[in-house]
Amino acid sequence: MKKRKFAYKALWIVLLLSSSFIIIHLQAATVGTLSFISDQEGTSDLYLIDSTGQNLRKLETNDAMKGRGHTWSPDGRFFAYVSREIGKITIDVMDIRHKESRRLIDHPSKNWAPAWSPNGKWIAFVSDRDGDRQIYRIDVDGSNLKRLTNKRDNGKPAWSPDSQWIAFNSYKGPGHGAGNFLLYVMTADGGRLRQLAKNASAGCTWSPNGKQISFATRSFEKEGANIFVIDVDGGNLRKLTEVRADAFASDPAWSPDGKWIAYAFRRVVKFPAPGEALPVDEVFGDSAIYLVKATGKVVEPIEVANDVSLFLEPAWVPEAFFPVSPSPEKQTTLWGRLKQTNQ
Repeated sequence: MKKRKFAYKALWIVLLLSSSFIIIHLQAATVGTLSFISDQEGTSDLYLIDSTGQNLRKLETNDAMKGRGHTWSPDGRFFAYVSREIGKITIDVMDIRHKESRRLIDHPSKNWAPAWSPNGKWIAFVSDRDGDRQIYRIDVDGSNLKRLTNKRDNGKPAWSPDSQWIAFNSYKGPGHGAGNFLLYVMTADGGRLRQLAKNASAGCTWSPNGKQISFATRSFEKEGANIFVIDVDGGNLRKLTEVRADAFASDPAWSPDGKWIAYAFRRVVKFPAPGEALPVDEVFGDSAIYLVKATGKVVEPIEVANDVSLFLEPAWVPEAFFPVSPSPEKQTTLWGRLKQTNQ
């Protein structure tokens, strides 16, 4: 009799956990659509996928993107992306309706990490045109370039929802341990600079209400690079993921409803020997995209996509994209083809 009661209790626990898992997935189904760039078909293409990992679609364009990071205009009509050509890394803007791109930054320097402001007026980006990696702001038509930072080495700006502030990662220099990678915030014109957190180097994102910032850490050898959340005043730091050693959680993207954070995941599969230079795709395994609750409590993440590309850098697609834009081509067998490319 006791064994039977124990079996019933164990079954009840399994059903309870299973139902909770299903509920979480159903909640994620209402979040929205994620976009990412994959180069596993030989070209860099933009893909859309539902937050539950269903309905994978490739956005057909007339131009090969040849790039990685991307950012959407608030109205969903355009997205800016990093264009990689021979001898040049710059930023282009794609017109969704006409499926054509134009050059936003025309400069011989390296330019990357574009971030479109929520008010639609500006694009912040990183450039080494003045030697160090600095953050700049430019109007969406390519005019009124403005340098915003003066620190040594900066990366991946992220706008606040009201377009009044920018968060970004900064490299302090060797010899400071985890403290050499910092998270800063500044105003949209580069003023009122303030350090917010240490050990932050792989992207950041604002909550939709503007009260919190999520960021990715750097120290992956001992405990893995994880996703954290912190209040904009620097308090209430909490950890969202439990990534094991030799793995990266990076490029967090806060969902429009404020409940979820999407992020990219990579694992080190081969460490270079001392003095050895290995291609990046030999050091890291394939990437995946996960969703995690933004509540500040570590829970099991939801897998959205896996085995697709090395650097995914997920972004949430604006709701306005769908009524104003042509329907992306649905490819039901595409997911399998993408996976088979690396096998």
